[in-house]
Amino acid sequence: MTDQKTLNGIDVPALDAALKTVGAQPAAAKAPKSSRVRWQSGLKFKVQVRNHAFLVDEPTHLTGDDTSPNSMEYVLGAYGACLATGFVLNATKRGIHIENMEVAVESTQDNSFKFLGINDEGHPGFDLVTAKLYVQADADEQTIKELWDRTLDSSPVANSLSREVRLKSEVQVF
Repeated sequence: MTDQKTLNGIDVPALDAALKTVGAQPAAAKAPKSSRVRWQSGLKFKVQVRNHAFLVDEPTHLTGDDTSPNSMEYVLGAYGACLATGFVLNATKRGIHIENMEVAVESTQDNSFKFLGINDEGHPGFDLVTAKLYVQADADEQTIKELWDRTLDSSPVANSLSREVRLKSEVQVF
């Protein structure tokens, strides 16, 4: 870690202390998460995560109200935000000042028609997701590329998208 008090908008000593505290708790490595999704009406849903809430909706061409992103758009946003967070964290830990940064994420799906019940070919998930970093920082290009590679390798969202994840489901009728 750097000796600076604040870097990239982060209180460096507080970050160092937080990482030491979390790192001293082996069970914290599993980082359990949970959410609840409640149907509002039509194709609109309210998601609760910790003490936060957000809406999920479909675009109007699919009879949604288009008041918020749909689920796949949130996945893309989560991936981009995870990469941005990881890059800032890694740069800060290395003492690198970031002047400006943006992560752009684009995707295509194998066959979204399967989800919509139009046909049963392929799968409805992503078949290609591209993330591109735009950055101005006080480091050379090689260092930036090393930080980006570290960010990609350590991203929880990237790893969740690129690795097989066991999915378990249950139904309770009330």
